[in-house]
Amino acid sequence: MPRVIAITSGKGGVGKSNFTLNVGICLAMMEHRVQILDADLGLANIDVLLGVRPRKTLEDVVFNGVDPREIVMKTDYRLELIPGPSGTQDMADLPGEKIEELVRSVMTISKDAEFLLVDTASGISSGVISFLLAAPEVIVGVSPEPTSLTDAYALIKVLVKNGYRGRVSMFSSMVKSSAAGHTLYKKISSASQRFLDAHVDYLGSVYLDEKLKKAVADQVPAVVRYPTSDISRSYRVIALTLLGQEVPAADEEKLWSKLIAMLAKAQRPKAPKEAALTGGDRNGSLESTLHDILSEQRKTRMLLERLVEKVGRDILTPR
Repeated sequence: MPRVIAITSGKGGVGKSNFTLNVGICLAMMEHRVQILDADLGLANIDVLLGVRPRKTLEDVVFNGVDPREIVMKTDYRLELIPGPSGTQDMADLPGEKIEELVRSVMTISKDAEFLLVDTASGISSGVISFLLAAPEVIVGVSPEPTSLTDAYALIKVLVKNGYRGRVSMFSSMVKSSAAGHTLYKKISSASQRFLDAHVDYLGSVYLDEKLKKAVADQVPAVVRYPTSDISRSYRVIALTLLGQEVPAADEEKLWSKLIAMLAKAQRPKAPKEAALTGGDRNGSLESTLHDILSEQRKTRMLLERLVEKVGRDILTPR
């Protein structure tokens, strides 16, 4: 059974997919069997970063009866890609027996892998949160932007309020130095500890490096295109940090069940945002929690900004 790690972020644009791909390649170069599952429904882009075009995706397995083994793509970088859906088909509800059948089928995809890195969508939509709650490990990417900080904290808060018991880690993205990255981590860690009584592990920093943009334009992963660059070194350090962590127990069947359920519901007609969050029975539901989180966002932002200011003063004040 592979070690399953879901990579996410509170907001988009923090380098989550590049992190997943490049760290995965680093692990593969260290002789580990790695698969990447692109679960960013409708916006799957790992294939674009690799410069490949999948013929079939997980969508074909769910709705067209394709053998799961047919969709796994071998790459030039010692890892395999499980392509995510394009979001173009009409996805109606699947009956329970169909989901159970699919779960047993798709579990065969990753049975020989040591790592299954899952690139999820950003944000706190109910589908993404439901999937993250089933993952034994969640990595949150955070950039120095204030909105990235507050959105990452909101995501962690939703997980905690829904009883998440797995490991939450973070990486600092687009920072100019390791010190800046650690300062960013302290802001999230202090807020999570103080207001949520939740611990967040630190994986390290991914530096701001123009070579990443060039690698993306070339559709060649940065650790391959620029192996001696600062950003490539940061990805390798994070891969080594992951290898040094204790591996938590995982329920792979639950994880795949959540993913397939999320896929099946991805193309439902969506109710207006306010109605979707406030209507119906809200007793203890995920929608209720999301509504509460959103209604508290202004207060949370103010508290976090105060804490950020205090942490900054503590770091700058000589002892």
